[in-house]
Amino acid sequence: MAQVHADFLGDPAETDVITFPYGEILVCPAVAREQSHGYGLDVEHEILLYALHGLLHLTGLDDTTPTLARRMARAQNRLLRQVTL
Repeated sequence: MAQVHADFLGDPAETDVITFPYGEILVCPAVAREQSHGYGLDVEHEILLYALHGLLHLTGLDDTTPTLARRMARAQNRLLRQVTL
């Protein structure tokens, strides 16, 4: 995932999810495993969260500023509640 992040976005750090403009969403299971342990969540829950995050990017939402990140987090949480009922 770090290589893809470097190749396409110029950032060599590993990341959780990358969304491409034509609808592709790339999720990193290794990051999801690490993060899920830190939050006390199932890895499947964390992967679902990343997929929803990617979908929101495809709808035009962004998280590049604190205000936009809060807006995106609210949308993610709303969707997460809807799909995990």
